[in-house]
Amino acid sequence: MRFLQLVILIFILISCKKENIYYYADHKQIKDSTVIRFVDEELEKLKINTKEKKLKIYTTLDSTSYKNNLDSIRNKIFEKSLHYSLKPEDKEAFDEWFREKIIVIDNQNGKVINYYSSFKNLKYDRNGVNLNGFRKIIRLGSLLNENPDAKVGENNLFNPNIQSTPQDSLKIKEREKRFLSEFNIRKLNQQAYFYNNVSFLDAIQIFQTLNNGIVAKPSVIIEVLNKNKTVYRQNIKSKKILNKKSLDKIQQNLKYYKKNSFGAFENQLKNTENILFFGYNNIDYFMMLDDGKYTYLIFNFSAVITDIEKKRIKMIPHIWMKKAGLRYYNAIRK
Repeated sequence: MRFLQLVILIFILISCKKENIYYYADHKQIKDSTVIRFVDEELEKLKINTKEKKLKIYTTLDSTSYKNNLDSIRNKIFEKSLHYSLKPEDKEAFDEWFREKIIVIDNQNGKVINYYSSFKNLKYDRNGVNLNGFRKIIRLGSLLNENPDAKVGENNLFNPNIQSTPQDSLKIKEREKRFLSEFNIRKLNQQAYFYNNVSFLDAIQIFQTLNNGIVAKPSVIIEVLNKNKTVYRQNIKSKKILNKKSLDKIQQNLKYYKKNSFGAFENQLKNTENILFFGYNNIDYFMMLDDGKYTYLIFNFSAVITDIEKKRIKMIPHIWMKKAGLRYYNAIRK
């Protein structure tokens, strides 16, 4: 009898347990834990308590899955890496450690329409973009934002003749600080760009603005209901900061960068406006692309840790990560 009572009690407790419900834009329920984690991060920014456990969250995200396409690319990356540093016995370590994160945003309305992450383990998830990769383009944008008539060359983003970077040029200057404040990026260590990280969405926002001159914070949440009452509804705001003269000069530099850094990949970049690619510590690789309609951020954590206790790591070469980023792009582009 007591056993039966216990079973009934457990059943009642399970039945009464409430969880937040997350929806894609087509109202299909989100089950992927990595997507839910991403949405929760955005809810926290909106000061919405995700511990309520009775919320209905409607997002801008498309329910289309690219997992099969991306898994195929991962396998090709491993096979290609066998010609560099990896060995067949490293396959298990590769599957465990090589990770990607992809975000796609609609240029017209700033809505995040796709999010994919293979970071299943929260402990090792990557959420930040090192600002040093944006140093040159931020410097260019901040100058032209305050002085559209400034004379600038076309090779500010691509200059292979510079062998080293003077320490003083790594600092965030006051003008650059003011420019970053336009994106609500304020808590900065001005001693060096590489001391600062920004979120993935902030990184996309900077890149988008330097393409269209409009600051518009990317949005993920359409509406949040608590007991069927609206506690948040999307309110998209934007502002213009770069005039046409400034944008033309920035575009000239981006075109020069694309031609000289990705000229060999012209076939993979058909109908692509601009691209930016950089790495950090030879582990984190970021590729950002604008095809006119959408902006894409493709991130790879490329370290393959073969022995975590002895800190043995094998790297996938920079040039292959560049090619891999383009494979991801063409597999998911709209």
